[in-house]
Amino acid sequence: MWHEVGHMVEQVVGLVSAVVPAVVRAVREGRPMGKASRDKGARGERELVRMLRPVLPDGWTVRRALPYEHGDDIRVVDELGQAVPGSWSIECKRYADFSVGEVLRGPSRRWLDWWSQANRQADHAGRGPLLCTRGDRRPWWCWSRHAHPFTVPHIELRLADGSTVCGTLLEHVVENIGHRMHGTIEEVHALRGGDDD
Repeated sequence: MWHEVGHMVEQVVGLVSAVVPAVVRAVREGRPMGKASRDKGARGERELVRMLRPVLPDGWTVRRALPYEHGDDIRVVDELGQAVPGSWSIECKRYADFSVGEVLRGPSRRWLDWWSQANRQADHAGRGPLLCTRGDRRPWWCWSRHAHPFTVPHIELRLADGSTVCGTLLEHVVENIGHRMHGTIEEVHALRGGDDD
């Protein structure tokens, strides 16, 4: 009997740890989080993972954050399964009505909130923010503190706090992201105190 109770408690804890982070985010952002919204966000995260995975160094991967991991939606992890220091903290926003015009005209309060969230999470994790946004039947855009040279279209925004945000189509910078990650391998090995080979 106690074994059955223990198993039920494990199931309840697993369910709660899977649901609570999404609910907490929704409450903090002051919005209701319906199943359709969660599903669309999860589909967006899986889509980003599929786009980024092929350009990473051998042994590294990108995955959706696990339910108990707070912060970024998507994590780049090394061959040991550890989040890569110095990489990006990736925040994914997939909303039906989003378009890049929302940023160019203002930017909107919603987009500014997303950017603030991405920055808070990145600062907490010690990584750079990478905000990826997409609306229905529209391409992915990525937003960061740094420009991706020689990419078109390219948008640079000066925010009210004086900081600059650079945006471009994600499909145009996926390879650049991969090249940056390949350059990070040596840094990761040095942080661990030597070569892991």
